[in-house]
Amino acid sequence: MNPDIRNAILAVGLAFCILFGASALAAIVKYWGVSPRHVFAGFLSLGIVALIGFGLLGALRNPPRR
Repeated sequence: MNPDIRNAILAVGLAFCILFGASALAAIVKYWGVSPRHVFAGFLSLGIVALIGFGLLGALRNPPRR
């Protein structure tokens, strides 16, 4: 795969993770003190986004060897 295309795909994935993390953070702030279930779900989604984001950052920083 062309390295430029690979980097573009990974950058789009990272941008998606940032946007999804921001929306999860907004939901946590909105429902803080209203429903503990919503706050827990928000933190769980932030954890999942962080795991995916760390994987994408690792893939961006360490391209495959040829």
